[in-house]
Amino acid sequence: MFNDLKNRFDFFIRSHTKFSRKNYRGEIENRESAYVFDILNKYLKPEYEENLKVLDIGSKNWAYVRGEYNFFRQFTSKLFLDGVELDAYRLYSDLYSRYEAAMFYIKGLENVNYYPDNLLNIRGKYNYIVWLLPFVTPYPLKCWGLPMKYFMPEKLLKHAYELLDGEMFIVNQGEEEAEIQKAILEKLRIPYKFLGIISSKALEYKNLRYGYVIKNGD
Repeated sequence: MFNDLKNRFDFFIRSHTKFSRKNYRGEIENRESAYVFDILNKYLKPEYEENLKVLDIGSKNWAYVRGEYNFFRQFTSKLFLDGVELDAYRLYSDLYSRYEAAMFYIKGLENVNYYPDNLLNIRGKYNYIVWLLPFVTPYPLKCWGLPMKYFMPEKLLKHAYELLDGEMFIVNQGEEEAEIQKAILEKLRIPYKFLGIISSKALEYKNLRYGYVIKNGD
């Protein structure tokens, strides 16, 4: 109870003050970006579309945005890429926020937008949705300092599925979370394809990652 009260207070402060230093600088061509490009290339096979709308859920500082952008840009004349992050104003030790970092990483990318917002406020339809490491158990959410009221995996997945007119790519951390993800999909009666272990030579993580592909629409 005390930890949740603390998280609620801290989240309220940072989301309302929106403090950040300016002029963030990072590494554009980073391993995260290469990793995301690689796994998308391995597990998704998009067909060409004149206009393509893509949503990234839980973008954090979106350091990997160019991996997504460069992958999907191959399959369209005009790409629209949106990222949404609930805790966009979380500060790093150097007092830069996730938002400031994301603004740096998306700079120069046409039709790319980063929304510091709740997924439930996102509207419209997307041809592809990418969701890396959704919160399917309360512990990681608490560790990230988020209030428990934001732990709603079924509600968020249901809303994401309603936004989908194409394919959604979900990656979970660890076998336990992958099994919980499967149970949520089945409870919501959302059809899925289990991909098994998601691997990439671009970046290897300590904990194994597992993937799902979900389809909605024709």
